[in-house]
Amino acid sequence: MANVSEEIKEIICKTLPNLSQETQLQIISKLQSSGLESKEDLKYVQQEDIADLLPVIQCRKLLDAFKLESNTVTLDFEVIPTSSSLSSSECSLPGSPSQCTLPNSSSSPNSSSIPTCSNRPSTSTPIKKTWPETFQVPWEQMPAAIRTAIANGTRPTPPERRQMVRVLADAMTKYEENPTRAQCLTVVRNIIRQYPKTFADLTSHGSLLCGGYTTLLIQVKNRIENINRDRSFSRHRSSTGKRGPTDTYGCTRFHPEIPPEETCETLEQQRQKLEGIYRQDGAGGAERAEVKHLMELTFSLQRRHINILPPPDIEDLKSKWPFLFLPKYIYAHFQLLTDINVLRSLELGMEECGRTIIEYFREKPTNKEVKRILSNGVDNDLTLRVLQLLMAHFGEDSTGLILLTDVSATAADVETTLSYPASPRLILPVSGATEQVAIGGWMITLEGHVISESITPTFATGLAAVFAIYYIFNLQYQHEAACTLEFIQRRFIGINPERGTKAKGSKVVSKRTGVLVQKKSPVVNTHVATLLKNLADFEWNFV
Repeated sequence: MANVSEEIKEIICKTLPNLSQETQLQIISKLQSSGLESKEDLKYVQQEDIADLLPVIQCRKLLDAFKLESNTVTLDFEVIPTSSSLSSSECSLPGSPSQCTLPNSSSSPNSSSIPTCSNRPSTSTPIKKTWPETFQVPWEQMPAAIRTAIANGTRPTPPERRQMVRVLADAMTKYEENPTRAQCLTVVRNIIRQYPKTFADLTSHGSLLCGGYTTLLIQVKNRIENINRDRSFSRHRSSTGKRGPTDTYGCTRFHPEIPPEETCETLEQQRQKLEGIYRQDGAGGAERAEVKHLMELTFSLQRRHINILPPPDIEDLKSKWPFLFLPKYIYAHFQLLTDINVLRSLELGMEECGRTIIEYFREKPTNKEVKRILSNGVDNDLTLRVLQLLMAHFGEDSTGLILLTDVSATAADVETTLSYPASPRLILPVSGATEQVAIGGWMITLEGHVISESITPTFATGLAAVFAIYYIFNLQYQHEAACTLEFIQRRFIGINPERGTKAKGSKVVSKRTGVLVQKKSPVVNTHVATLLKNLADFEWNFV
């Protein structure tokens, strides 16, 4: 068993090099207590077996590694040349590796001249690689500090990194004057694969952010464009990549199949049953085990009702699926949709780096609003303070996501006395005497209606619910809070695609035609990517 433990530890270290030794031992102990006896048993490990020990993304990485290590693939090749290529001596050596058997007289006519194996060498057409794939980074030309950082597995300082980018860009432009983004990406990815600890965008756990290459790719591409600024040729960019629709962004079960034992008719009957329970018991029915089972069973029907085009009115959906708009089932639907426990991920993320974010802005306040928030003292709610700082840093007004109302206001008061935007907002009660946020509950508005409310006295529960709403109902992040929401998505929730965004594209005036056109969205929001990288560097030095 000791050998098995060492093998598992080696796999864990290779996959998650920055994982603490304590967590490694906990994983090994838990697997062995579950009955794991050999390396081959790793293919039976499920996500729920280690979900309480690792964040979602790290968990998935480790499971993939387990499956690769436990699977042995055997390839059998059979080369079938003509009989003339065989000598009689080759066929008469039964013990030789190249033994073959000539067909006997009972063989079919078509195969009479074909033996079953041969020593004849196979031929293959070499695959020609592009220059980015074969590009050799001139590490010998890099500053000494960069070579030292690579050797020690440490992070270079920003000035050292800029020097490295200059050398790299100069070397790349010797192959092509203006490399496309795709070509730059190939080069940068190879660097990140070689030296992730030194150059990749990493979380505090050591997992990759946005593929790990975003910051370095932006720096390299910007440097190349600066070199070519005064050149006369037209800049060319890759136009083959297509971003997927924002509706399915981050989802693993966007439009699931109906369970095999069910039909549309039986699921509709279950939906009506849920509707009847809500009419009878109201929100209190959410705690019934039957409701939990029926909500999971009808998930595919919920998605079909939500995904139809044109999109349904939110009030119509609420009348059909009243339990879906309660916090408990907002979290549950999001987890079925994305395989992520949104509330737990947010709470863990805040525990891990909430204080670090505050310390980062305390040491490096980026604007006057950040300084003002920090000067207001310490809030009892860490999540609220972090959100305020993020919105201030990105230049987004807090009303882009949070609105305040009187502490005594009900949902009916909110709907009748105030006018709310169509995009989601989290409504918080405010004490009239002190104008301080009193976290005694929250409400969520969408399309001008209060669609959910809770008396849970924590801001994190409300933020998790309003974030989940965007994915459940196929909504784009509103421009007023797009950067903050994408930061929450990538750093706290762990939805980290390499391409695409859930933010609305803004409109700009075309320089060529003078007409208002949709601005092309970046692969990853550059402001978000920069802050993620800066925080990773700060955490590295802070710890």
